[in-house]
Amino acid sequence: MHLLTSILGFILAVGLLVAVHEWGHFWVARRLGVKVLRFSIGFGRPLRTWRRGETEYLIGSLPFGGYVKMLDGREGPVDPAEAHRAFDRQGVGKRAAIVAAGPAANLVFAVVAYALMYMVGVTGLAPILDAPAAATPAAQAGLQGEAEVLAVNDRPVRTFDALRIAALDAATGDAPLRLHVREQGVERTVELPGAPYGLLKGTDDPLARLGLRPWEPNGAVVVRRVEEGAAADQAGLRVGDVVTGVGGEPVDRASVLIKAIRQHPGERVELDILRDGQSLHISVIPGTRRSNGEVVGYAGAAFSVDISDETRARLRVVERLGVLEAVQAGLSRTWDMSVLSLRVMGKMLTGEASLETISGPLGIADVAGKSLVLGLSSFLAFLALVSLSLAILNLLPVPVLDGGHLLFYLIEVLLGRPLSDQAQMLAQRIGMSLLLALMALALFNDLTRLFF
Repeated sequence: MHLLTSILGFILAVGLLVAVHEWGHFWVARRLGVKVLRFSIGFGRPLRTWRRGETEYLIGSLPFGGYVKMLDGREGPVDPAEAHRAFDRQGVGKRAAIVAAGPAANLVFAVVAYALMYMVGVTGLAPILDAPAAATPAAQAGLQGEAEVLAVNDRPVRTFDALRIAALDAATGDAPLRLHVREQGVERTVELPGAPYGLLKGTDDPLARLGLRPWEPNGAVVVRRVEEGAAADQAGLRVGDVVTGVGGEPVDRASVLIKAIRQHPGERVELDILRDGQSLHISVIPGTRRSNGEVVGYAGAAFSVDISDETRARLRVVERLGVLEAVQAGLSRTWDMSVLSLRVMGKMLTGEASLETISGPLGIADVAGKSLVLGLSSFLAFLALVSLSLAILNLLPVPVLDGGHLLFYLIEVLLGRPLSDQAQMLAQRIGMSLLLALMALALFNDLTRLFF
């Protein structure tokens, strides 16, 4: 089922975002008087074609990109009567505007998607912290369990997701992290020691390394889902079972149980179960999975703590904004994520961030499927983030990307003439090599995360 939703989510996301990007080029080219011959979404064998006016529209069988083909003297003979409508005959300003319009459309789409997300309503965890692990910066700062974060570096936060973005923004900027918290009704500001924190050198949760984890209340650990044929199913675990102990020790947190399973791949794990008022003893032998470069146990079951309605209401936050507020929040979120993305890229270039965090089509499909299942708000957030990433990637000054063409135009302005065809071809070969290397790395990371 997840495979089908992943494929559907990927096709919806990539098809829509490519259409937005290419529509940006198309719309500006038309407005500037350039003739557009073809507007294509996807490559490969055409699934459908139609013509409207002077432009042919096409949907390809491979949904991995698209293109806008304009009248251009470099690609074939041009009727002298239409020479003024050829792309290569336009001034450098018009050419730059047409090229920049694709990434610009993706940026605008990100703002719109984030705004719609806030209008639909964002459901998230409240920014309440669990007791930090020993020796983490949060523990050294004296933070206690159930501390509620009100602001990060004087920036208010309402959800744990907002806390994560604000904390990463400060940490990637090598700034100290100041948390304004409320503990047992008393507000205070604490500064986490250790800046710069080097949070992006691994693939594990960077906030957990700071000691900032969502609060997990204690309670009865209940089995919520069991995968057919998985280790938990073979052991006889059922939905609704209450796990009261693991390895002879009492358990009142799902994370403790999950940790015990992950730490014993292929080894017997003894569980104490309460089912319909009867105490049972079950032995589970977890299967194996690879996560963050290590082999971990996997039982194929989902667990959660049975909590009171009052605690559930305390943990759950719903942000729903009006139109104007949502647009403002969308602009702010787009700006924050753009700055964060650029900082992370900079850290990768200097070796301060792991290249293992780069995702390719398989990783995007996996997240697309998960966000699609979670609901409209989650899928809109996913679309906004991918659209923003496409805009930033395309604006990089790498030949064959939009940013590379803009770099050529800047050089043309500075020199008073365009680069020679030979120089441009050489630069494009180098750019293509870099792009293929990046794609290979992203695909390798995807395969490592998903299958090894």
